[in-house]
Amino acid sequence: MSTALAAATPEQRALLERLSHGQPRGQVGASGPAAARAAELVDTGLLLRGDSGTVLLPREVCLELRGAAPLGEVHVDVPPAAPTTPGAATVDGTAAGQALAALAATRAVLQALGRAPAPVLRSGGLGVRELRRIARTVDQDESQVALELELLAGAGLIAASEPRSREPASWTPTGEADDFLDAEDEQVWASLGATWLALRRDPDRIGARDLSDKVVAALSAEVSWLRGPADRRFVLGVLAALPPGQGLSPDDLVTRVEWLAPLRAADRRAALVRSVVAQATFLGLAAFDALAATGRALLDVDQDDAGATGALASPGAVAAAAEALHRALPEPVDTVLVQADMTVVAPGRLVPTLAARLEQVADVESAGSATVYRVTPDSLRRALDAGIPAGEIQALFGQHSATGVPQALAYLIDDVARRHGVLRVGAASSYLRSEDTALVDTAVARVESAGLPVRRLAPTVAMSPARPEDLLEVLRGAGLVPAAEDVSGGLVDLAPAPYRTRAAPGTPLSARREPAPPSVDQLAALVQRMRGADAAMALGRAAEQSSGEALQLLRRAADHRDAVWIGYVDSEGGTSRRVIEPIAVSGGTVAAFDRLRQSMRTFALHRISDVQPVVDGGE
Repeated sequence: MSTALAAATPEQRALLERLSHGQPRGQVGASGPAAARAAELVDTGLLLRGDSGTVLLPREVCLELRGAAPLGEVHVDVPPAAPTTPGAATVDGTAAGQALAALAATRAVLQALGRAPAPVLRSGGLGVRELRRIARTVDQDESQVALELELLAGAGLIAASEPRSREPASWTPTGEADDFLDAEDEQVWASLGATWLALRRDPDRIGARDLSDKVVAALSAEVSWLRGPADRRFVLGVLAALPPGQGLSPDDLVTRVEWLAPLRAADRRAALVRSVVAQATFLGLAAFDALAATGRALLDVDQDDAGATGALASPGAVAAAAEALHRALPEPVDTVLVQADMTVVAPGRLVPTLAARLEQVADVESAGSATVYRVTPDSLRRALDAGIPAGEIQALFGQHSATGVPQALAYLIDDVARRHGVLRVGAASSYLRSEDTALVDTAVARVESAGLPVRRLAPTVAMSPARPEDLLEVLRGAGLVPAAEDVSGGLVDLAPAPYRTRAAPGTPLSARREPAPPSVDQLAALVQRMRGADAAMALGRAAEQSSGEALQLLRRAADHRDAVWIGYVDSEGGTSRRVIEPIAVSGGTVAAFDRLRQSMRTFALHRISDVQPVVDGGE
């Protein structure tokens, strides 16, 4: 073999080197330079022919090529890296602000599904068009919405509803969604972060194409990732080993992970690190390539507690993460800055009552450490529809504005309130009424031009068989400001109530732990097995043993209850060596006790490449 390798051309040597440092299986075409070189190497015995388009590199050739370092160059010291030092206060404060932004974005997706549930695909999951629709509705990136949907499903906040006669199954918020929307930010966020750590799903695969060239859908079975919890904790654990306020650049973190886990898939390693850090940063567990106090709290798991509950993050860790977020956030404020351009700036986190009131009378324009709201005629109409008088809206801004109420905003509130409800819509199926006859004439003309039937009953009243919701849409589209009323004349809000469904039984989250490190006895036994295998191979090669000789050794071992080494070829052509104790040989099979699996197995005789007796030290 050494002579054949020495005689190989540089091109042939390059082909062998490529196979020796990766998968020892290569694909070659029917023609071309690569196919010719592969055929020459097959003729010299340096490669084996798998099928017409596949070549295999024998183990002996691979070891000869690797020389004195069969496992490659081994670095016993931690790779040097210059850690980034943004500081603990900067990391924790930035991550806390991002945590609130991520929570607000997730709540927006949940509310969007409550208003318009998304149909479930026949194969399960949520379609690409529906994902885009939701992303447009909440004004977020599709990949971000995909992550939020997986988190909501993992936390049991959305589920596939039961299909009915006229309504297909759809992804709908569950009853627990209302608690999620109304609970305190710190506790809800900590639960969401714990859900992400325990999620056995890979949201980064959503939108990619599978082996069948089909797009992987959100919430589908193809996104399953059994090692997700363990891999996320492994990557974040590298950052957690650094002092608070220190981090590693993406490249340095990949190098550190490669050193700590050299046997993990090399083609997936860098993508895994960048994906985990990006998602942790979005959720507020990390910032500036460093782990925040919130992330450290979630990773600090009480193993006994976690094992008892079956969750990867213990209740104590979730509570600690909520407390860490509370400490990192500034104290809530009850003042805002109202500006002449109809924007309201919250210079920090608002007290819950003020935040809830502002969301009723204004639209959130941008969220973050300083939330910006915008007051519009539609937002004021929404508040008036909900029964908030114009005087209360004026008082809200007057009491909480540090800069006073601009005249333009006061005029806008009065103008919308003056026109709001002058035109009333009810059910008769529906009707129009107003003391302003000219306004009724305009409304009737608009409704008729839209193709809806309407009938004038009096100068101030008209009725229509159309739904009140349809009348409101037409009239508001025409620039009018109607209001809906009930039979007693009181204002009502016809906005549809959010959809809800029952939570799915069970939970997709489950604990997964890394295997325990081997003990000294296990390592010694492994070395003894390897040395025994080497001694057995020294007695003869598979090519030097006929099938009759192998069968004779198996029958002799079965008669005397002796153990033997066998080379066993799997369905993909790979060969493994193991010790078995044959019990019976018949019908083209051998029934034996497999010491590797510690169980009885049946081996096919045509897959046994060679049989060697167990020598001293073989087990």
